[in-house]
Amino acid sequence: MNGKRLDRGLADLRRARSVLAAALAALVSAAPSYAADAAPRLRPNIVFVLLDDAGFSDLGSYGGEIATPTMDALAAQGVRFSNFHTAPTCEASRAMLHSGVDNHLAGMGALMPVIAESQKGQPGYEGYLSDRVHSLGALMRDGGYATYFAGKWNLGYGLERGPGARGWDRYLALEQTGADNFEAKVWAPFNTEAVWWQDGRRFHPPKDFFSSSAYADALMRYIDEGRSAGGGGKPFLAMLSLQAVHAPLQAPRADIERYAQRYQAGWDRIRAERYRRQVQMGLMPAGLTLPRVPAALGFPHLRADADWNRLGADEQRDMAQRMAVYAGMLDHADRQIGRLREHLRRIGELERTVFVVMSDNGADFTDVSRVNLPFRAWYRWHYPAGDGAMGGPGSFVHYGPYWAEVSNTPLAQIKGSPGEGGMRVPFILSLPPALKAGIADGSIAPAFAWVTDVLPTLLELAGIELPAASAERHRPSGKSLLPYLRGEAGRVHAADEAIGFESLGAQALFRGDWKLQRMGSPYDGQWRLFDLRDDPVESRDLSTARPELMQQMLAEVAAYDRANGVVMPEAGYDPIRQLLRNNWPVLLKQLWLLPAALLGVLALLGAWAWRRRRRRALARAISQPSTAEGQT
Repeated sequence: MNGKRLDRGLADLRRARSVLAAALAALVSAAPSYAADAAPRLRPNIVFVLLDDAGFSDLGSYGGEIATPTMDALAAQGVRFSNFHTAPTCEASRAMLHSGVDNHLAGMGALMPVIAESQKGQPGYEGYLSDRVHSLGALMRDGGYATYFAGKWNLGYGLERGPGARGWDRYLALEQTGADNFEAKVWAPFNTEAVWWQDGRRFHPPKDFFSSSAYADALMRYIDEGRSAGGGGKPFLAMLSLQAVHAPLQAPRADIERYAQRYQAGWDRIRAERYRRQVQMGLMPAGLTLPRVPAALGFPHLRADADWNRLGADEQRDMAQRMAVYAGMLDHADRQIGRLREHLRRIGELERTVFVVMSDNGADFTDVSRVNLPFRAWYRWHYPAGDGAMGGPGSFVHYGPYWAEVSNTPLAQIKGSPGEGGMRVPFILSLPPALKAGIADGSIAPAFAWVTDVLPTLLELAGIELPAASAERHRPSGKSLLPYLRGEAGRVHAADEAIGFESLGAQALFRGDWKLQRMGSPYDGQWRLFDLRDDPVESRDLSTARPELMQQMLAEVAAYDRANGVVMPEAGYDPIRQLLRNNWPVLLKQLWLLPAALLGVLALLGAWAWRRRRRRALARAISQPSTAEGQT
């Protein structure tokens, strides 16, 4: 009897085990779907390419004739923004890009070489990336990324203000706003020397140095060394912060020669061709009248007559060659981006890499080598080849206001101004297949976007939370671009959100499709209102037609000024006079041989004149007694 009970118990146990096994099997069979939902999403590598002073139309994918196949391929595989805006100057734009907040909150309220007297020493005008803000490098590093930086930093001097202090693991950084591209030489009399730092030590460019290729080489080396050091599974953020196409315009000779004949037709013809391609691409509406740089800006190298056909044959050749140097410099930079991209393909990282390409502001029309006599003397002294070598070592070349207009096609104004030509720039986002989420290759995004939107976008791509608000640091204020690109939102910014900007009295306020702006000195300082949807070239001032909207937006400008600690320049501020006033110490340090030589020459002339007068006086003294004797 007991044996039968035991048998039944064992049978029950076996049935229970069978049921349990079936349940476990069912659970296991369902596990893949649960695992797929819970699996960590791809944390991509991010390569960020920051061009310097490239205009809205310079890339082939934005209508340009310059060969930029790598950046164009990224645009074809990603999305181009046609309404992306930055600050119109380098420091302010980079401060907002790295911090995600307004340039005043980030410590870059003014362009330091021309900072007004009223702004010196004021909060928000420190001239370096403020300790009160977060840094893109630190946020990405703390979120598990390797961080690599190569190129122009322009966010503070010295190691304590350099990339290593703001979260970048490896770096080769030019600390200033610019430099010669072939050698360690400053580009303007704002500093006494060009300074690079590499991983905590001074870097001295070798003889075969050229900026764009050297920076690409550095990033490839950092990536490889990071992988070999056991970080192969760790994603990276690599920023290629190029000097191209900031002055001085320089490039290897072969790159310049490719464009030797391209620009003989003149700036108006090239500009019209670019605009026609933009219309065909869907970047710009048809029927726009292309604006001119206003003569009221009054800079000495602005010609009253911009007609190419009125230039002499020699001047036409000279100006065409200047643009050829610009094109060669951008062409060469594109090839370095291509080298980096091909390197990622070879090491198996390309398919998990996001590419971002943008310019820090619009094209620059100001040739500082022609601003005034002291500056002209400095450039003759420091760039003895002048423009005779056209883009080679020892030459300083700039392409001037009307080629800058071509770069900014079809937009009004230039770098440094609150016009669209200073603030609207190319922006390309190219995502790997796993992250595209329905974003069509080659698409164009027409929504307004702002430079502070970049940091939250990169953090979202990396799966890193935005930092929380705190009393110590300003929280990034931009919006991620991804919800808009995925179709989850109709805009990046709400139609009633006011976004302001100010630097040296030049101001802009965006709200939806509307823009309120005024130029700083030496322009008239009048507020103007534009509808950018119908008038992206800012040709029709609607301030009198929409007085209520005008007053509402002026009130929002005042609120922006208060919230961000804006300090306006003093009455009578003039940027050219201030440029000389702020930089006299540097000019004197670097030109001391010239005044010393001049004083020496004057001393010799004075000694010669004194000796000559003395001889004459002595001769007269000798001759007078003999005359008297003759009379006697």
